[in-house]
Amino acid sequence: RRTKKDRRMSLNDARLDSANRDARLGRKTFPEEKAIHDIVQKAAAKKCDPFIKAFVDCSKANNLMVVFNCRNQSHEMNLCMAAETTEEIYETVRTQRQAAMRASKEAEMAEKKAAEDAEKKKKSSWF
Repeated sequence: RRTKKDRRMSLNDARLDSANRDARLGRKTFPEEKAIHDIVQKAAAKKCDPFIKAFVDCSKANNLMVVFNCRNQSHEMNLCMAAETTEEIYETVRTQRQAAMRASKEAEMAEKKAAEDAEKKKKSSWF
C-alpha cells in the first residue's frame, strides 16, 4: 500500500507530466492575466459603486462593529461584485484584448513593411 508521501509527485515529474504541462502552457502569462484582472475589477467597481459606497458609509459609522452591523451592505456589495466578475466577463475581456493586440501587431508589421519598401525604393533610386 502506498503512503501519502509516495503519491506526491516530485517537481521534475510534475514538469514532465503531460497533463500538468498542458495546463501550464495553456494559460496566459502573469502580466497579461493581471492586466485582464485589473480591467475586469475596475469595471466591476464602477458598476457596483452604489453598493460599495453604502458599505463604506456603514463601516465608517460602525467602526469595530462593522462585521455585525453592515452584513447586509457587505452581502449586497459581494453579490454585485460576483455578478460583474464572472468567467464569461473575463473571457470577453481576454477576447477583446487579444483582438486589440492582434490589430496593433498587424499595424506595426504594416508600418515596418512600408518603411522597408521606402528604404528599398530609396536605394534603388540611387543606382
